[in-house]
Amino acid sequence: MKLRRTKRLPDWVPLVIIVLMVVAADQATKKIARTSFGAGESLQVAGSFWIHLFYNGGVAGGGLSGFALPLAILGLIAVLVIFALLAHRRALGPIVLLGFGLLVGGGLGNLLDRARSGYVTDFIIRGQSAFNLADVAVYTGCAIVFIALVAQLPKAFVRSK
Repeated sequence: MKLRRTKRLPDWVPLVIIVLMVVAADQATKKIARTSFGAGESLQVAGSFWIHLFYNGGVAGGGLSGFALPLAILGLIAVLVIFALLAHRRALGPIVLLGFGLLVGGGLGNLLDRARSGYVTDFIIRGQSAFNLADVAVYTGCAIVFIALVAQLPKAFVRSK
């Protein structure tokens, strides 16, 4: 009996799927927030978390308003370059791919807002911070990539000896 070899998907396919899922979820939640909440309307969700529509023309909490779109594009390019370098070094396990998928998906979600309207729709409020699902994906993706790459450091040192 002859066994058939199955073709393995390229590493970028799961990455693209994660990116598309994050962008779709981000854009859907922003649309729900824009259509469900008017000016000044808020809803306390849990503890110190509120839903309140906020339009953010800047980056990282509203700073650098005039430079948000170019900075977002440069940041996304930097992330993709780092991804390409890691792919070239074969340092992309499934966890790192998940992290980059979240990071790129979140970045693209906010970049779409900036390109379309000049600002990002934030709707989750905690204290003085306003954010959205794309921001959560970016922060989570960064943490996953950082932790996964740090965890791979001992293996890299063993291989180099």
